[in-house]
This record gives sequence, structure tokens and C-alpha cells, in this order.
Amino acid sequence: IAGKTGTTNESRDTWFIGFSSNIVAGCYIGYDQPRPMPGSYGANTCGPVFQTFMETAIRKYGGTKFKVPPGGRFVNIDRFNGGVLPEGARGDNVVAEYFRDGEDPFVGYGMFVDGGFGMGSNLPMFADGENAGESETGGGVITSSGQRRVIPNRANFGTVSSGGLY
Repeated sequence: IAGKTGTTNESRDTWFIGFSSNIVAGCYIGYDQPRPMPGSYGANTCGPVFQTFMETAIRKYGGTKFKVPPGGRFVNIDRFNGGVLPEGARGDNVVAEYFRDGEDPFVGYGMFVDGGFGMGSNLPMFADGENAGESETGGGVITSSGQRRVIPNRANFGTVSSGGLY
């Protein structure tokens, strides 16, 4: 199971979005008329709800290990200082991170700095060659209500969350 928690300012809303190999689910907890929920975080409110749901769902619908995409490799990283560790490294401080072939791991304390919206600024919203906005054919996407929405060529405030989606 993998996922991401979230908590808004003053703990007015909490959430958890997660997935298994074949199930995606989310949990949101908050008031209809937003107000602070002191001591509430995605981990301690939505986390247990999500876990209970997923345990039941996986018993019913099954699941498998995650498939590793081709074209990359796992590199052992020291989770406390970001340093690259040897291939056989073991212990509580070791995490394996997946890197695309041809990309060297960016290591050191700097990799743990969360830039929030600043890290999302000027990120391309589409890969090269994809229809990313205005064009002769209209560009953008068609929503479930049938409306055409133009998607910006670059991320800006409001198009990328600061909750870890880099």
C-alpha cells in the first residue's frame, strides 16, 4: 500500500489518498463549514479510516506486489542524510529509491528541502509532443460535463499542490 497524507492550515481539513496494485481510495475529513480541528492530521484521522477500508477491500478484491516499471534502477539512500549507500546496505536508515536510467541521484541534505509551490513553478504539464494548450484543434481536455478546458503549458499557483506532488 502506498499513499500520501495531507492537512490544511489550522487543521481545517485532513485527507489521505492511497492505492494498492488494483485499488485506489481516498479519505477526507472536515466540516461543511470549515473550522479548526485541533490535533487532527491526515495521519491520525484519515489514516486509520483508510487502513480499515483497504484491509477489507483487499480481502475482497485481492492485490499483488507493485510492478517495477522498466528503464530504471533502485539506489540505496541514507534516509537521514540523503547519501548514496552501497548496493548491499541494510538497516533502519536505508531506503531504496527508484531512478530512471541515465539519471544520477541528487544526494545530500538539499534533497529533503520542500520547496512547496516554488518547486512546482514552471514544471511542464505535458511531455514533449503532447497537446498542451491552445492549438488549431482547441487543445486542452474535455471534462465529464462535456466542457473543453485549456490546460496551461506551465504550472503556476493553483495547478500544482504543495503536498508533495513534484
